[in-house]
Amino acid sequence: MPLDERKEEGPSEVLTFLGLEIDTLKMEVRLPQEKLREMRGILKRWRGMKSCRRRDLESIVGSLNHACRAVRPGRAFKRRLQDLMTTVIRDDRRVRLNWEARADIEWWYQFGLDWNGTALMRAVATEEEPQEVVLSDASGGWGCGATWKDKWFQIKWSEAIGAKDWNIMPKELLPIVVAAVVWGKYWRGSVVKARCDNMAVVASIKAGACKERKAMHLLRCLAFVEASVPVTILAEHIKGSENVVADALSRDKLDVARGVMQVSEREAEPIPMDLLEMLTREGQSWSEQEWRRLSMLCSTSQ
Repeated sequence: MPLDERKEEGPSEVLTFLGLEIDTLKMEVRLPQEKLREMRGILKRWRGMKSCRRRDLESIVGSLNHACRAVRPGRAFKRRLQDLMTTVIRDDRRVRLNWEARADIEWWYQFGLDWNGTALMRAVATEEEPQEVVLSDASGGWGCGATWKDKWFQIKWSEAIGAKDWNIMPKELLPIVVAAVVWGKYWRGSVVKARCDNMAVVASIKAGACKERKAMHLLRCLAFVEASVPVTILAEHIKGSENVVADALSRDKLDVARGVMQVSEREAEPIPMDLLEMLTREGQSWSEQEWRRLSMLCSTSQ
């Protein structure tokens, strides 16, 4: 096979391959600066658009798909653009950009490209032996809970979360998101494995997407926190019989939980109610001040 010498590069610790920079010193995959400037210009134009042709929507989705190889949390913030693209068949037909699509574009413009560079190689290399492990569980009736080292919390369902439109999947996902917010400051730069006994939740975290609306919103929240810290959160299924402590916390059986945990910190981690309200409220803009404050809180090292 003939080789084009103009396209040859290396040997070097940093190589550009298929439009991505691969850094073996930092163990990062990132977008080159030229590509970043191009993407910022595209997103700036899209922020003011209220409609577009299908072919243009397909183009930006393709660009974001490529960017997600370097911005791992971005996978959760392109799903609604992809869904919108399926509503029209002809390439020349115009599509109205609903608030969901505009919210995803706003996230990419305000935050996404600032988190360019994800330690994908490191995450793969440490998948079998993560640096931290958090266990969580949720019950349909009482609430949810999670534990990490000697720390733990439990949350009793509010009337809103206990309603019928909250099925078990978002309920199981919520304590993982809360754990990332509360303990993320200790995990900075780490690979964390979230062990959960719900296979659908594990699959959705691995894919960065799911069809359940409330669960998908929580996946976006998790991706937001993951990028803010930054931390790589992987998911692993655990048998319910092996998830005794988290199960007891989710059912308010504190005697059982404390009997199993060898903890020095007996009091639960306080979970602010305004944090829960923020994480469970859909239809908000990622550029709102409360999300900016959360990003700064998560990125503060302990």
